[in-house]
Amino acid sequence: MAGRKVPVKSVKKVGSLLSELLEIERQVSERAHELFREHGWQAGHEGEYWLQAEKELLWRPCAELVETDGELRASFAMAGLTAKEIEVLAEPNHLTVRAITRHEDRQEEGTCHFCEFHRGELYRSMALPSTVIPEKAQAEMKEGMLTVILPKGKEPAGKTIRMKKA
Repeated sequence: MAGRKVPVKSVKKVGSLLSELLEIERQVSERAHELFREHGWQAGHEGEYWLQAEKELLWRPCAELVETDGELRASFAMAGLTAKEIEVLAEPNHLTVRAITRHEDRQEEGTCHFCEFHRGELYRSMALPSTVIPEKAQAEMKEGMLTVILPKGKEPAGKTIRMKKA
């Protein structure tokens, strides 16, 4: 890997991302409700309002997840961001990438007819098909692509519980 290193945080507290997901869901729900109200409480478009709210508040980059015998390699298209702006969180069975995106309108001559640059929160979270070792994960940003390499680990050993005879 020859790009700019991105730190990977190993998430120790299981469920720590749950509260963040619930907050994102609350924000999307609030915005969807605003859209519903702005359109005169018109029934039948609730799904459209929800999707519009997600689009306004979250940027979900394109991603690819490849598995080999020894690792998982996740790639994300994140043009316009730097390694310093990206946060990568690894859990044994989950990977989350997030950043705050900013776009400032340029004060140039002329009229801007449209702008598709996103402002807001980039959030991509995925369940992993194999258990990984979060502490050994590595990530780098190169030419607008974030690559996260997650070495595979052993499945957590199950615990056998013996039943008492009645």
